[in-house]
Amino acid sequence: MKNVLFSAMALSCLFFSGCISTTNLGTAGAERKQFMLIPTKAWTAQSERSFKRFTSEAKNKQVLVIDAKLNRVLDQLCTEANIFRTGSNQWNWSIQGNLNGELNAHSLPGGKIIVNTGLYWGLKLNEDELAFVIAHEMAHSLRDHNREKASMLLASNAAMLAATGGAGAIASVAASMAGQTAMIPQGWNLEVEADVVGLDIMSRAGYNPKAAVDFWDKFQNESNRRKAFDVKPLMSDALYAKRIANIEKYLPEIQTKYEQVLATKAHLNQYTARNTVQ
Repeated sequence: MKNVLFSAMALSCLFFSGCISTTNLGTAGAERKQFMLIPTKAWTAQSERSFKRFTSEAKNKQVLVIDAKLNRVLDQLCTEANIFRTGSNQWNWSIQGNLNGELNAHSLPGGKIIVNTGLYWGLKLNEDELAFVIAHEMAHSLRDHNREKASMLLASNAAMLAATGGAGAIASVAASMAGQTAMIPQGWNLEVEADVVGLDIMSRAGYNPKAAVDFWDKFQNESNRRKAFDVKPLMSDALYAKRIANIEKYLPEIQTKYEQVLATKAHLNQYTARNTVQ
């Protein structure tokens, strides 16, 4: 009985410490509370191992792409990381290209990003469009979306324990935890959130947020072209329309922020030039 009560107390503590926001107030997405059961340290350690395994296997298969352009854009975007999540500017941010024709990119916790060449070579992305892709993946890492989804799965499994005869206090806490997953957005909504956070990151770093619309236009046009070759699209036309509408809802505010960033940089450049001449 003592073990059962101790387990229930442990689960309860996990639950009450799980309602957080991973990003700082005043940045996009920060107002939404997130459901986290898995400790950051353990999750990040697993991510490091996964990224090293991917890099090793990609090298062996000769599909690893080391592209200075990817690193240049990531470095510029990372100058803004700490605004969104304190301490994230100290993460070991890393990006690799993957020789893969799929229109996809991936992020791992702790700042690890993989971009398929089919996405940024195949779509002939300019630097602003590529910045949106990378900022979107950064947003997933900064908001810990994968850990959030894994926490939801853990809570769902706890609910299954309750439903299949988990004993007493554990069953009660498990059911409570699972009930809280109602606050967790589904995968589509996490993608929408990453779009908006990504827009905020790229605009602060001096990249034009309007490029987000251009990117998704290119993406969907190519995806539809591939339908003729029986390649299943990653996003339906209906979801594409919703995605563009959501981005355009935030664009005026973020575009203003971007223009302020450009004006500030221009002022600093003029100041530097004057002092250099003197």
